[in-house]
Amino acid sequence: MSYHVLFDLSSGLSKPITVPRGTLESILAHIHWVEQELGLVIEENQQSQNGKKYYRNHQPKEGISDETFCQVTEKHYQFIRELYQEFATCAQSPCIDGETITPEESEKFWYGLATIEVPTKRWTREYYQSRMEEIYDVLRGNSYLLKSNIFFDSKALTVRQAADVIAIFSAFLDKWDLRLDVPNGHDYLASSYDGGYYWCEKCGAVTEEDAAVCRKRCCPIRKEWGE
Repeated sequence: MSYHVLFDLSSGLSKPITVPRGTLESILAHIHWVEQELGLVIEENQQSQNGKKYYRNHQPKEGISDETFCQVTEKHYQFIRELYQEFATCAQSPCIDGETITPEESEKFWYGLATIEVPTKRWTREYYQSRMEEIYDVLRGNSYLLKSNIFFDSKALTVRQAADVIAIFSAFLDKWDLRLDVPNGHDYLASSYDGGYYWCEKCGAVTEEDAAVCRKRCCPIRKEWGE
């Protein structure tokens, strides 16, 4: 594993960057939305010459539900991931007829682009499944960057190996008993909780279409969790 420097570990742009018009406005609007939804407290570093802003912490104010916390965090993560990719692209090929964001301007909003960590005790069922699907993709080599900004530098695992890693995590994190697994012959995670796969006692997890084949062979099939 290795860590990748994103917005969290930097203080702003090192040089001006030309991006699509409206980018700065969308960044400011997004940060304002996150702060309003979670009630994050902004402070300024008095020892800094320009009084750089920062969050006292990334925990929401009292009364914010786990559902809101997870949903806002998920949208925030998607926003900064797409923004990071856009910045990387524009750094190589400046946007034609775009707008320029200067290092001085970036210092005013950079604090709001840090990732927000949701403690596992506050994870919702949807958030847990999303995190496991992301980890599975990384282990399979389909995506290289986790929400925590960690690269998986090793050789991609096989489908079964990656599924087994998720199964190991489930012993500590799956309080909903989602039973995430990979349907036989496929390469994605599904849950038996919501009918994402059927369970064949001979073939393991199978899709609905494949379950029909199993039934023709008289394999014992369970459709959902608990059956």
